[in-house]
Amino acid sequence: MIKKQDRRDFLKSGFALGAGIAVCKTDSILARIHEDQDMSVFDAIKKRRSVRKFKPTPVPEDHLRRILEAANQAPSPRNRQAWLFLVIQNRDTLNRIKEACIQNTGEENRAYFEDYLSAPVYVVVLADTNTRNPANDFTAGALAAQNLMLAARALGYGTVYCVNSIPEDILIKVLNIPDRYKYVCITPIGVPDAWPKVKAKKRLEDVVVYEKIRQNQED
Repeated sequence: MIKKQDRRDFLKSGFALGAGIAVCKTDSILARIHEDQDMSVFDAIKKRRSVRKFKPTPVPEDHLRRILEAANQAPSPRNRQAWLFLVIQNRDTLNRIKEACIQNTGEENRAYFEDYLSAPVYVVVLADTNTRNPANDFTAGALAAQNLMLAARALGYGTVYCVNSIPEDILIKVLNIPDRYKYVCITPIGVPDAWPKVKAKKRLEDVVVYEKIRQNQED
């Protein structure tokens, strides 16, 4: 018969072993992420993918800060930087957004939003409309979002430039976004459940012209 103390010690060791396995698994994932940190900007551009399902692996605070710093370095008119990056990490808040999206589109879409809102971090990119040129500042917000996504990819994370899948009115209500800010996009940041396959791009010859557009190129 196992004594009570022995049983407690056994359970404790089992818990420690399980926790150790979980930590090792997380460390292994983060180690693979760190391997990507020497990625060039050209590699980050080519390897960026739109990801819509994520592992629960947390994003370290220093990685998140580096990603946000990259976003903040984007070009903007007169260097106004009229953007605001609203970072969401609270799972209760994300669940509220998820349930509102499901209520808005129907219960049959639950699996879709379960995947879409599975990342540990989300960033809502907003543009201030109380500026001299809000249209240009909105465009700058999109440039900042691009910087953010490329920096995330360089560190091994997936993102997606999301505008319509998570509606603006839901974000405004759940996140108390003031009227002065216009919604640019929301993007998750996380370790992909799987990297999407590479999609073919058009040839440069199909999208590049030099000097001027000739009549036979208008179509």
